[in-house]
Amino acid sequence: MIDEIKLKKESYIIAEIAQSHDGSLGNCFSYAKSAKEVGCDAIKFQIHIANEESSREEKFRLNIFPQDKSRYEYWERTSFKFEEWLILRNYCSEIGIDFIVSPFSSKALEWSKKLNVDAIKIGSGEVSNKILLSEINNIFKGSLPVIISSGMSTYNELDDAINLLKRVNKTIIPMQCTSKYPTRPEEWGLENISIMKKRYGGYIGFSDHSGDIYAALGAITKGADLLEIHMVFSKKCFGPDTSSSVTIEQMSKLVEGA
Repeated sequence: MIDEIKLKKESYIIAEIAQSHDGSLGNCFSYAKSAKEVGCDAIKFQIHIANEESSREEKFRLNIFPQDKSRYEYWERTSFKFEEWLILRNYCSEIGIDFIVSPFSSKALEWSKKLNVDAIKIGSGEVSNKILLSEINNIFKGSLPVIISSGMSTYNELDDAINLLKRVNKTIIPMQCTSKYPTRPEEWGLENISIMKKRYGGYIGFSDHSGDIYAALGAITKGADLLEIHMVFSKKCFGPDTSSSVTIEQMSKLVEGA
């Protein structure tokens, strides 16, 4: 386990897989192997547990999967058991790539602790979730870095979240993020990186949803220390994140340029 994000080069690069594995553990292994081979420092997944964060009555906000009649069915189909997460975590350790997760429930946080993850990532929609933030403090007690995206928050809301986390955590990394998929160049918000540098100090990151490598490369010129980029096997993959993701070949070029 790392005590803080150690920057091996100009930027620490995270390949965000989110739900692009579509419930296939084999896909997760392939993504981890590919991310390692092209030079990414870490791979990140989202831990969703259907009966912890949804119900069978919850409707989709946007359903692109015809086989799923509700969000609950989607999470149930695409999620993994703890034992499967453990196999994946051990595989990432074996090949030497950091393993980062975004938890979306109390149980997911407990699993993250048992998995001995290298960092926790707080998604944009959870910035004002003080219960989740407090549980991060209580469960991890400042033992690992906490990365937090700004995509759905004001600066005041982000301030509140960071101040709460600072009670325990020594390494907090705010990420400039635009929660629009994909984001156009005028929506990247790269100017916020320098604002965050002055406002928070320490490491500042950029979470990219543009679907290409240019925003992330631009973020480096603005001083971003950490990059998180969604990655898919191909632009022909079926899923909600494809349009805002880079391919493995594009990720290779990004790593080279960073």
